[in-house]
Amino acid sequence: MMEPYKVLSELLARIEEDVSGTMETDYWADLPISVVHLRRLFKFAFGVPLQSYIRSRRLAVSLEHLMLTEKRVLDIAIECGYEHEQTFIRAFKREYGLTPGECRHCGKSIHVTPPLHLFPKNNVGGNLVYGPEMVMLPALHLIGQMYQIEIAEAPTKAPEAAKQFWWSKRHEVPNPMEPDIYYGLTRTPDPALSWTSYIPSMRVNNLRHIPDGFTGDTVPASLCVGFRYIGNHHYEELDEFRAESLYKAIDRLAQEHNGKYELLDSEFFLEKIDTGAYDGQFCQMEWYTPIRVRHA
Repeated sequence: MMEPYKVLSELLARIEEDVSGTMETDYWADLPISVVHLRRLFKFAFGVPLQSYIRSRRLAVSLEHLMLTEKRVLDIAIECGYEHEQTFIRAFKREYGLTPGECRHCGKSIHVTPPLHLFPKNNVGGNLVYGPEMVMLPALHLIGQMYQIEIAEAPTKAPEAAKQFWWSKRHEVPNPMEPDIYYGLTRTPDPALSWTSYIPSMRVNNLRHIPDGFTGDTVPASLCVGFRYIGNHHYEELDEFRAESLYKAIDRLAQEHNGKYELLDSEFFLEKIDTGAYDGQFCQMEWYTPIRVRHA
């Protein structure tokens, strides 16, 4: 099975090699993944639908032809994979707010969708970590079981606690809002301590009904830095090696952007796993921690 980093890198390369002349199906021909799962993977990794990205890149190429040559709009449309001129004109106007004819003579700067890239820093043992990105996280009410975990043992103990909760205890959480989604909440009560509290949990509407042996916590609405992870393994196989590699990659990416914001990871660190998104090949996970934007 091809690693997710290689799958998406190969796909992006194929698109750029022949943005306008290739049938869309040729872009993912021979890739070891179904088109349904590929589209899901692409949207999770880059935040845009695959077909929308291909359309935007084709229209960017058409814009170059339009502005740098004297070709007819019909010829440009055909070269960029459109069978009918009017279909091309409608797509062009949706993308840029102008028809090709208006764009050619308006004298305005037009913003285009640039090619997407993956870089070595995104590669974690063939798996993919993507970010950082700024996300406004809504307030979340969570019910789960609390564990005190030594910081040095977190890469081992936290996944074990998560599996135990998911296999044995999640069904005791009353009326979960998102039955397929796991949340792992880490809090550090005191930075001087050597341990953190870790709560494997599920999201609920409120904390009025907390079962015996469980705890409730509310994550406030927060401006967060977010990371997305795609691994070619089951989500329950996030073992110590993978966890340590992932945390190091997140730390490295966060440090690269440290001049823009201050991480407030002592407040909380939140993992989110959509177990329903596992397609038999790739798991998808998200991580969030609050930030404070630095002002010059």
